[in-house]
Amino acid sequence: MRNDVVLSARTLVISLGATAASMFVGAYGVLIGASASEMGWLQSSANSLSNGGQLLWGRLSDRFGKRKPFLFAGSLCLALLWFIMAEVRSPVQLIIAYASLSLISAMITVNWFSLIADITASSRRGHFLSVLNNIGSIGTLFAVVSMIFLLHGKVRSDIQIPFFAAVGSYLISAILVTQIAEKEHRTRITGSMRKTLSRIKQHGHFYRYFVAMNVQGFFWSMAWPIFPITIVTVMHFNLSTIAVLTSVSLLATIAGQYLIGRVVDRIDRTPMIFGNRLMLSAIPLFYALFSTYDEFILLELYSGIAGAIQNVVMNSYLMDIVPEGNKAEYISIMNGFNGMVYFAGALTGGYLLQFLLGAFPLRYALTLTYSVIVVGRFSASFLFLRLKEPEKKGREQFTLYSLLFRLKQPGMPSGASVKPR
Repeated sequence: MRNDVVLSARTLVISLGATAASMFVGAYGVLIGASASEMGWLQSSANSLSNGGQLLWGRLSDRFGKRKPFLFAGSLCLALLWFIMAEVRSPVQLIIAYASLSLISAMITVNWFSLIADITASSRRGHFLSVLNNIGSIGTLFAVVSMIFLLHGKVRSDIQIPFFAAVGSYLISAILVTQIAEKEHRTRITGSMRKTLSRIKQHGHFYRYFVAMNVQGFFWSMAWPIFPITIVTVMHFNLSTIAVLTSVSLLATIAGQYLIGRVVDRIDRTPMIFGNRLMLSAIPLFYALFSTYDEFILLELYSGIAGAIQNVVMNSYLMDIVPEGNKAEYISIMNGFNGMVYFAGALTGGYLLQFLLGAFPLRYALTLTYSVIVVGRFSASFLFLRLKEPEKKGREQFTLYSLLFRLKQPGMPSGASVKPR
């Protein structure tokens, strides 16, 4: 079987199972009784490990020289962990299981895209990656829409449907990985992380972007534990309704990415980046103010469009400002620092709400928490005014690293990340 057929099949299988399942984790945490602080731990540990773990696994994989053993072993581990996820009955169990799952997912992510880079020719890699991305998006959308009809309001039995689908997808993935023809691609690691960090300031475009992303990332991640609490505890939406909202967001994102991708290389992206960060600042405000199902449908449409602009414009700009010859290393640094900032932000958001709940009713405490987040996001947005368009004759198209560096969907009900692993 040809490598590109196997890679495409695996992308579809994972999108139908694991990628869709990840969108229900946050809501499930609230449904089984997770407190605000426990939701903070759930989101912070998962996101820090899924980002920071790439630093560990990427260097280990390069030293070993083979990707398939990591992908095979990781697929089996993830199948087991998703099975455990379907059986957990307490927030603490869920936090531990999802953190473990996120760490192994980091191994899958970096080895998956490294494998693609190893076995595909550079002349066709961009097109092939865009095909895989489209397959993953369509598969995820199909899976989430199917959940609308499969979920019936019984939490314990309903959650097993997407989680067991994730188990099956990784078991099939392990089989598919064995069909890939791979050559040894050992890399000698010579770069020093400490030296690279000391040189970041010398690259002005990247440094300004690095600072702005991490400052706003703190307030960005504060909202992740809060969104599922609003959706489940305040709005009383069940898993089927969450699937509807997620489908709306995904549709808006897919359509928006197609339209924006046609013009992004012909415009000055820095004003669009600033406008996008302002748009994202409004999402927590909408969560605080909206109180009907129809309003949340509009919120997900808005969120999907904002996410589309973010994915296309931010990735395109990042590719132009990463120093030539050090792309992988600088992207890993961005991911690693994002992971640390997200850890601190999500914990802060969860504990801030927990503190306010000691003095105020839930809805008022949520409003105060969202107010802090909105002010922080809005203020940090102005750091993006310092960005400058790099002087380049041409812009890089869709690349390996634009897939590795995938940003969180801005307002998805579970705070989930649409990221094929």
